[in-house]
Order: sequence, then C-alpha cells, then structure tokens
Amino acid sequence: MDFVFISECEICGKYLEDSKMIVCKECLSKIERVDRFDIERKFEEKFAGGFISKAFSCFHFEENTIVQKLIHEMKYNNKRSIGKILGEILGSSIRDEHDFITADALLPVPLHKIRKRERGYNQSELIALGVSKVIGIKVISDLLVRVRNTQTQTKLNLHERRENVKDAFKVKNKYKDFIVGKKFIVVDDVITTGSTIIECANVLKQNGADKIYALSVAIA
Repeated sequence: MDFVFISECEICGKYLEDSKMIVCKECLSKIERVDRFDIERKFEEKFAGGFISKAFSCFHFEENTIVQKLIHEMKYNNKRSIGKILGEILGSSIRDEHDFITADALLPVPLHKIRKRERGYNQSELIALGVSKVIGIKVISDLLVRVRNTQTQTKLNLHERRENVKDAFKVKNKYKDFIVGKKFIVVDDVITTGSTIIECANVLKQNGADKIYALSVAIA
C-alpha cells in the first residue's frame, strides 16, 4: 500500500513515513509562531468594544507561506486531515490557558448548508475537533447556524465584511435554554478583520451566553 499510495509532505514533497502527518516535521518546525504580546494587541484592536473576552491564534496568515498553503489545501483541495492537525497544534498552544480550558463548548463558525454541500465539510469544524482532542472540550457543530449564504469575504473591505455577515447567524432553537450563562469558544481558520467572529459573538450574547472566546489557526 505504501508503494502504491506514496505519502508526501504537502509543502516540500518529501516522503512521509507517517502518512497521517500530512507535512514533515521539518516544515512544521519552520512555521513561525505568533508573539503573544503582539497577538493580544492586534486582537484588542479588532475586537475593541465587542463581546470577545479573549482571543488567540497560532500563526500569521501571509501570502506565499507554509501556513497559507496548508489552509488552502485544507479548504479547497479536500485535505481534511490538515484541519485536525492544525487544530491539535492550536489546542496544544492553549491547554494551559484557564479561560479557554474551562469553556463549556467549542463552536465552529458554520458554513451555509449550500456551501457545506458543495465542499463536503466545514473546515472550522475539523479544526475544532483537533482542538477538542487536546483540551477535552466538546464540539457542538450545530448550535450556531448560518441562515444567509454570504459571499466570500476575501476581497471585501472592513465595512463590506461587516455588512456581509450582519444577521447571517442564529442559535438553533433546541439550544436556547442550554446557552444561557455558558462560556463558548468560537473557532475559525483565519481571522482577518474579525467581522465573522464578532457577529457570532453578538448572536450568542443576545441569547444569554456569559463569555465568548475566539480561536483561529491564523490571524491576517
């Protein structure tokens, strides 16, 4: 089987003895982690005056980097296992953070049902599952629902992004009682302006959630 289905590093093409790794240890070690003080300052700017109590990302998202390559492969080329591996890295980075590890549930940013049907999976859910494996907090994939099939945020400015996701999410009725007084971690692949996370947090707070934290693999 190894001879027929040769497993290669997604970044450098090097043969992988462990096919579940997706990328070799050498490439993983080259990914520069964010500086915690720098990341806190950036999130303070993005989430100022909002409902996000704390946020964390592992990496910077920049053009032509290993991180961009991994996230692109995960989202658009059906490389689902990359999501779980990135989630495990993210989970390992916060397992000593009291606020995160005492949350009640991990909530992936939802895809609209049409987009999910086209892609076949929600990349944020894969990341959340990887985080869950490390810190032991359950993933609730259907608590938040995307009710509008919003256009991609990639080429929108800050104002357009906020308008694009406005009223795009709701809490599923069966969780209306459960959500009150709880702490949740909203999980996404990349946080750019923070508009999507902010809108998710707004909906959760309107339904009685206590505190909202944000996690992403990378910050743009």
